[in-house]
Amino acid sequence: MLHFLKAFLDIVLWRRGPQDLPASRLLLWLTAAAYVVVSIVQLTLLEEPAAAWLVFVVLDPVLLTAGVYLLLKLFGKTDRFLQTATAVLGTGVVLGLCMFLPAQWLLTAAGVPPESKVAGSIALGMVVIFALVTGRILKLSTETTLFTGVTLSLTYFLLINLLLHFASGGGG
Repeated sequence: MLHFLKAFLDIVLWRRGPQDLPASRLLLWLTAAAYVVVSIVQLTLLEEPAAAWLVFVVLDPVLLTAGVYLLLKLFGKTDRFLQTATAVLGTGVVLGLCMFLPAQWLLTAAGVPPESKVAGSIALGMVVIFALVTGRILKLSTETTLFTGVTLSLTYFLLINLLLHFASGGGG
């Protein structure tokens, strides 16, 4: 498993791409499970309400994986699904373990509220990193531009946050 964590780290650092991963259903399932575990740890650390748990533990991995499949279908590249979905989820695990969780822990330990400008600035920086990493994976998998990949990545980010808003009782 450490071999795959290194591969995911290399994808985060733009040294490798999804094409460097094996097309393995087992690896996809294991990576999805790790992605859910990291989400659970994040939600626990932030003491998030039940709606956030529904969105990030259930809907996020399902919609993210389905979105990758539909995107690849649109571009006629469904043969790349296992590698692309594994790369997106695996880099999410690495970013969660190496960046999101430590930042959350440090902010919580320092008593910085989530609504603060500091927390907001850090969150914005993490969104940019997520968009660039996921955008590059999508660029490589669809053979488009980085702009297209980042745009698709940010579209997903906005969608999942809109779902969180509605699941939390936000009206429209």
